[in-house]
Amino acid sequence: MSHAKTLEVPGYQVVEFLGSGARSTIWKIRQRSSEKFFALKRVVKRHGADGRFLDQATNEYNVGIKLSHDVVRGICQMRRIKHWLSLREIHLVMEFCEGQAIQEARPKSLRETLRVFGQVASALAYMNARGYVHADMKPNNIIVAPNGAVKIIDLGQSCPLGTIKQRIQGTPDFIAPEQVHRHPLDARTDVFNFGASLYWTLTGRAIPTTLPRNGPTTLKSEMAVVPPEKINTDVPPSLSKLVTDCIEISPAGRPTTMNEVASRLSLIAHTLQRKAANPQDNPRVP
Repeated sequence: MSHAKTLEVPGYQVVEFLGSGARSTIWKIRQRSSEKFFALKRVVKRHGADGRFLDQATNEYNVGIKLSHDVVRGICQMRRIKHWLSLREIHLVMEFCEGQAIQEARPKSLRETLRVFGQVASALAYMNARGYVHADMKPNNIIVAPNGAVKIIDLGQSCPLGTIKQRIQGTPDFIAPEQVHRHPLDARTDVFNFGASLYWTLTGRAIPTTLPRNGPTTLKSEMAVVPPEKINTDVPPSLSKLVTDCIEISPAGRPTTMNEVASRLSLIAHTLQRKAANPQDNPRVP
């Protein structure tokens, strides 16, 4: 693995190594001219089949530069590095997002969960309105900063609405059926990924999907989902219903847009806040 002293980025000082993924490493860097911090994703082609990782990085840049939203990580620059006329590395200079992924630190309250996922829903609605599907929404791609700021990251699998992928792409615990069967992807794909992410956040459990980790699942009965309210009694029925609507197997059974999901989340949050402020309005069952 490379160390900071062996990585040179023109115009930037490499500060520290942050993590790694499939053929990629993430670094914290400082722009020399402005002293501002950024994140650098370095993607390296080590074998012939690694070309797809370079393609994903290029795709992330091409999608990211078309988006401008407070909750979507900004992408600033791409550098293509060749060796003997062959593309060997791609460097993406991105907005530095301080904080932890939901996968690492689930929200400590239902109110905070609704706040975070309300912002994520609005950001996905923005992406869909701009003509793109995120296509890999999951708890590991939602970052919450110490000050509460929310960011969705990793646009490597994002694509235009209506895209049919040439191969299966997605994360097993959160992937939508149409991604597995290579059908056209649209806003309802993000709805499913979002619902599966919210389910995991509320319950600590992943839903069964058509691309499970332990072999294929083909029967609909094998994919039956226990409603979140049955696992976490703090989840109100209205939120439980929204989550199960989002993860319907058939896209036709899900909310049509992320705007609809965001509106339902907002109503749920408002209702819970009102009940908390006026407990006398909630008669106790004798």
